[in-house]
Amino acid sequence: MEQSKAIQGLLTALQTELNGIEFYRMAAEKTADEKGKKTFQMLADDELKHFNAIQQQYKSIIDESKWTSVDLGQISVFEGESPIFTDELKNRVQGKHFEVTALSIGAQLEVNSIDFYRKMKEQSTDPSAKEMYEKLQKWEEVHLNAINKQLDLIKEDYWNDQRFSPLY
Repeated sequence: MEQSKAIQGLLTALQTELNGIEFYRMAAEKTADEKGKKTFQMLADDELKHFNAIQQQYKSIIDESKWTSVDLGQISVFEGESPIFTDELKNRVQGKHFEVTALSIGAQLEVNSIDFYRKMKEQSTDPSAKEMYEKLQKWEEVHLNAINKQLDLIKEDYWNDQRFSPLY
């Protein structure tokens, strides 16, 4: 991959991660669920780790015209049947428009990130670039899986409460 294309890809990656940081921070501030607050903040922290690693890579490309191996740290762990919110949220899902909307938007952000990192990995010729994009893709897949698991847990109740169900 030529240097100008690599730089453009890294700039796009930086913006992608900034979008995630800001969105998850906002979601952490707005949700009333304590576990949700902590989990959204953890997602924001993960995106910040990604941002810092990409920024380090960008600096290496600019300063030394080469890719370097970057450390993204450990992937966050999302455990339990309800990986993002407390179990009580499911019981009080009525009126939880924000939480469901935040999960839906978060899922779309993650899908977009996964697609972008997959494409960048495929276009990259440098092993360090491929490695970085592969790791970023896997992290975003972990985030997406946790979000989808949470959405699946609450969506039926939410749809019924909002009368989206075909039964109404």
